[in-house]
Order: sequence, then structure tokens, then C-alpha cells
Amino acid sequence: MRYQGGHWITVRAMSPKMLHRAAAWLEMFTWTFLILGMILKYSGITDAVTPIAGGIHGFGFLCFAVITVTVWVNNRWTFAQGAVGLLVSIIPWAALPFTLWADRKGILDQGWRFISPQEQPTTLPDKVLAQLVRHPVRSILIILVLVAIVFTLLLTMGQPYDPDAIVESVN
Repeated sequence: MRYQGGHWITVRAMSPKMLHRAAAWLEMFTWTFLILGMILKYSGITDAVTPIAGGIHGFGFLCFAVITVTVWVNNRWTFAQGAVGLLVSIIPWAALPFTLWADRKGILDQGWRFISPQEQPTTLPDKVLAQLVRHPVRSILIILVLVAIVFTLLLTMGQPYDPDAIVESVN
């Protein structure tokens, strides 16, 4: 939900285009914060920003991935479109250009499917999408809990590699 014009706009009222664009901006912001933290760390100024920025970016990355898969299913993207949509999240600042490209191609234009109870989902991805669209608050809370669990598990595993340890092992 977000507040606009004196009233709350629900997720259902937010189009797939608006939701995906918001996720792309979030991804771009978190990449910027993470890269700034890395610049501060490796220039010797401070290490303090990187763990915070890394956590925030990880959460933004997971949110972008979930929203991209949701829009992929809803808008019936091809496998290539969906895969590229997910792959751009690992390239700094590439999510927003992808979203703008997808908007120009018209693959973000569709509204939410399964709003009407007469429209029945048949596949598992469609059934999950129908639950999300028909029960947005409950679904978003479940997704946030799942993202938080995955996020916590990834944090406990640590970063995928430690560049300082690699440099020390070479010397």
C-alpha cells in the first residue's frame, strides 16, 4: 500500500508496471549504496558502511527477484524475457534499464490476472499468482517473511567470497 491523493492505494490497484518499476528503482538505489560502501572500504576510509549496504542490497535484490517472477507469471513473459529480467539484477544499475526496455516493448502493460473469481488458475504459478492478487495483504506478509528467512540464511552463510582472504592466500 502507498498513500496518494488523500487515500491508500492497495497493491491490487498498483499495476505490474508500477510495481516492477518501483522494484527496479529499489535495486538501483541499493546497488549505489553497496558500491559506495565498497569504495569507502577499499579506499581505506571506513569498513562500517559495507555490511549495512550489503544487507540492504541483499534485501532489495530478493525483492526485485520476487517481483520480477510475479510479473513474469502475470504477464506471461517468454522464458528469455523472464530469465533476462532476473539476470539484470546481478549487474549494477541494469534493473531499471531493463524495466524501461520492457515498458517500451509493452510487456509490462497488462493488468493483474485473476482479480475476477470467474477466472480460474490452472498451473501452480497461476495459482500462486491468484492468491497474491486476490489476497494481497496476506500474500505480501507471507512473501516478506519468506524473503526475511532467505535473507537471514544468506547472512548467516556470509558473503560469497572474501576478497581480503583471497589476497592473503596468494601472498
